[in-house]
Amino acid sequence: MKCEKCGNEIGTVLVSVFNWDGSDSDVRLPLVECEEAAAYIDVTQNWTGYELTEDEMRETIECPHCKQFPFKNPEIQVYDIVRVVCFRQEATP
Repeated sequence: MKCEKCGNEIGTVLVSVFNWDGSDSDVRLPLVECEEAAAYIDVTQNWTGYELTEDEMRETIECPHCKQFPFKNPEIQVYDIVRVVCFRQEATP
């Protein structure tokens, strides 16, 4: 898709996340286009925009080219998705 601010083709966005040491940094995450003229980004609760206002959330998502929120429509919807990871016992040689 194209960034609606600068017009450059983007397949990823920069998203601000908290690091384990308490600092934050930008990570490049895939931007997935879907129906209804929408796109989504899968993030974790380490996203710095989690539980903030929509205005504050937009400040944590940037186009990798122009460093602006890449959509003209300001609406953001957040869905909480839980993924359970189970571990198998490692095989011994």
